[in-house]
Amino acid sequence: MVAAMDEGYRPVTNADLDPGATRCLELDGQPIIVARGRDGAYYAFERRCSHAHEDLDGGRVRGSSYICPHHGARFDMATGKALGPPASFPIAAWPARERDGQVEIRIAS
Repeated sequence: MVAAMDEGYRPVTNADLDPGATRCLELDGQPIIVARGRDGAYYAFERRCSHAHEDLDGGRVRGSSYICPHHGARFDMATGKALGPPASFPIAAWPARERDGQVEIRIAS
């Protein structure tokens, strides 16, 4: 795991998510969601919707996007970009990967 830390990645959870599944975590006190896209890729993003500041827990993974459970706003899980109304502002997103059975998130220094 030393190499992962050297690259700015930090292990955050086991990589036992099925495609389309999510897990809610905290990273340095920040509520986040780790998701596995239908393509098998891992994503990590902020758990608060930029539209009404509602919790994104309980939303749906659709391809590489995530749909807010409250008002249907869509976000690109890789970039956090708002893809559809009612959200017009992005949410934070971090690069994520699987390594040695762990999901790792790259934290900017």
